[in-house]
Amino acid sequence: MFVFAQAVGPRTVLAFPTPIQLGLGSIVDAPPAVRALAAFLLSTLFGGAVLYRYGNRLPAAVDTSMSNPLVSLVYGFVAYGLVAFFAGYAYSQIARIGVSSPIVGLVLTGVLGILLFALGGIGFAVVGGWVAEIAGLRDAWFGLVGTGLAAAAAVLVLPFVIGALVWFALAAIGLGGPVKRWIHADTADRQRR
Repeated sequence: MFVFAQAVGPRTVLAFPTPIQLGLGSIVDAPPAVRALAAFLLSTLFGGAVLYRYGNRLPAAVDTSMSNPLVSLVYGFVAYGLVAFFAGYAYSQIARIGVSSPIVGLVLTGVLGILLFALGGIGFAVVGGWVAEIAGLRDAWFGLVGTGLAAAAAVLVLPFVIGALVWFALAAIGLGGPVKRWIHADTADRQRR
């Protein structure tokens, strides 16, 4: 951070530059190539973290998600909606108790972004595993990279809103199967008894 000092009469005035403002407007105004690069990197980095940590659970998630992709799509968007709801609820509760610092808003926005991209990573890992399975590849990493490239191409070519919907829909299809299994786990346990 640079500090500028200027003498104004008998006083010296210190001026601090304004920090870079990041938000939805800066994402929308970014060139499509930058958005596509960000979509590729985020999907492969978060998806790679999921593959690295939970790769042994991938075949079950692929089977669950791809048994009915349209239902998985709905459950994936339910997961995104729940995360957005709870983040909004947390923000409203923090604002209600009187904490209205820009830093708190920035931290909550960052946490929301990380949660949404982590969900996207799960979805891209599952869809990438399915693509690798269909293509006859033994390694799900190739499918993850291919799916990330397809999502980045959609973000590059399509208008912003449609490209973002395609990115989230690809992730939601992969995410929906594990979410459906989690939501209905209690019912499945009761039916087994």
